[in-house]
Amino acid sequence: MKIQKSIALALTLILVSFYSCDELDELTDFDINEDFNTTINVSVSEDSEGNPATLNETATLSITTNQDIQDNLDLIQDVTINSLTFEIDNYVGAEEVTVTSATLNFGDTIIAVADIELKTSDDNNTVYNIAEASQLNAIGNYLESNPTLTITLMGTISSTPAEFDVIVDLDTTVTIDAI
Repeated sequence: MKIQKSIALALTLILVSFYSCDELDELTDFDINEDFNTTINVSVSEDSEGNPATLNETATLSITTNQDIQDNLDLIQDVTINSLTFEIDNYVGAEEVTVTSATLNFGDTIIAVADIELKTSDDNNTVYNIAEASQLNAIGNYLESNPTLTITLMGTISSTPAEFDVIVDLDTTVTIDAI
């Protein structure tokens, strides 16, 4: 009978200690919510005389612009992408110029983008939302070990010359494990 009570007590202590360790670990975690953005500047000055031209422009985004993240780079436990949007801004060029066959590449993650009529998009301040969970998770996973992300716009523009900006906004939650 004493052995059964001892075993029961030992199992109870083990369960409590595991539970307590998990709870303690959660107490040492803290979240940093930050909205990071960058701008891809596109300038195709050469006149294509109405013919399509290829786009390939890049920008970088670094989560280390937040000092708390910079100070705890080695302690990043998780990066969650809460939302990812982009917008066309400052368009200068002919009307009805369209970007087609476009992709936005975030490190190793390639996201296909629907055709965009640049002037209309800029005039209407259209914000494009990227909501595919697997893509957002892949970008978050990349940022866990690579704090700087190269973003590349690739595609075809229907006519040049044209200039515009692509403003990329990445709303994140970075979890730091202090212990």
